[in-house]
Amino acid sequence: MRVLAIALAAGLLTLLGLLLGLAVLVAAISGEASGGCQASGPSADGEPPLIQYYIDAAARYSLGPDGYAYLGAINEVETKFGTDLAVSSAGAIGWMQFEPGTWARYAVSVTDPSAPADPGDPQDAIYTAARYLAASGAPGNWPAAIFAYNHAGWYVAEVQSYALRYSGPAGLRLLAQDIAAVWGGQQPAIPATAGTTVLASYHPTTSTSGTSAAAARSAVGCSGVGPIDVAPVPGRVAVIMPNGLARPPADAPVAVQAMVAAGDRIVDFPYSWGGGHCVAAMNQQQPDPQACPGSQENGGPGYDCSSSTSYVLWGGGQAALLGEQPQTSGALAGIGAAGVGRWVTWMANAGHVYIEVAGIWLNTENGPWLHSPPQPPAAPSATGPRWSTGNTLDSLTRTGYVPRHPPGL
Repeated sequence: MRVLAIALAAGLLTLLGLLLGLAVLVAAISGEASGGCQASGPSADGEPPLIQYYIDAAARYSLGPDGYAYLGAINEVETKFGTDLAVSSAGAIGWMQFEPGTWARYAVSVTDPSAPADPGDPQDAIYTAARYLAASGAPGNWPAAIFAYNHAGWYVAEVQSYALRYSGPAGLRLLAQDIAAVWGGQQPAIPATAGTTVLASYHPTTSTSGTSAAAARSAVGCSGVGPIDVAPVPGRVAVIMPNGLARPPADAPVAVQAMVAAGDRIVDFPYSWGGGHCVAAMNQQQPDPQACPGSQENGGPGYDCSSSTSYVLWGGGQAALLGEQPQTSGALAGIGAAGVGRWVTWMANAGHVYIEVAGIWLNTENGPWLHSPPQPPAAPSATGPRWSTGNTLDSLTRTGYVPRHPPGL
């Protein structure tokens, strides 16, 4: 019995050693530290289109600095980077080999947001894979997330092996090299990232009134900047699309692009005097003004002029500038740097405030909005936050309004 006990103890120690080694390997690949802030990963600028998809999808679903490497590894193992799209024995389909039921649950339409997501489209498939991996435990537990993707130990080991190859200083070069090798020495002829990531809804179907201030703060990245959900357009000026959403300019700083994306999240809310004035309503993943107590006029819950402006600034990493609280219009007249900013300017007085971001305005007053319905209510305060190109600094410098901007922007 003593010999058996010693053998069992030795076996347990060996198993614990293997588990510890796996944990160290996963930490080395993902670059994560327990409880720490994760890096955003490499830039997609200048990379081949397929690698742009991996990088952008990993960033969108917060898969950590090496999330792109895991997406590339899965694409390699599943379909040799899209060169083998045969239906698997289990019925899995498309670029990332999803079973139809899983695809139906997690599918994200990116390349053509007006059409259903297509598993045969690489961008749709890769973003869907990123979403599924995040829902399955990545990046906190990559082995579990990979196992959820394909229930086989050999599969987890093979994907992790490729992910290790594609991470680190030479990772992107090796990934591009492996992609070209299976595509006859060239990168696949697919367009660079140009779509809009469309999730089910930004607006909650039920109130999340229990949302904490910590949750609202955790809805932004390490830099405090919120997610960018709409692909940028070339140049320095944002563009308002027919559906009322705006696309940020590629030349703008990331913080400014994030402010445009933040405005997009609230443009369908009604005007509500006093609405949205709590930290929980600043959540950049899922805005919820109903989480705040207070007045709910004009068919709320919604945002008023100052909470809308605060939400946009919060999304651009300016929570500290706001004192970690959404501010009133009168308070916004004394916050930030004086004068007109290079990228961002808000105009405030004791009773109203509106904000310009990269050449377009978010305002709750009636105006020439490029939004559906095209004719908002006639009452000046009856609309909610909406993007507009009809306002200019010249026409908005009315008596008593003070121009302010975030320092450096």
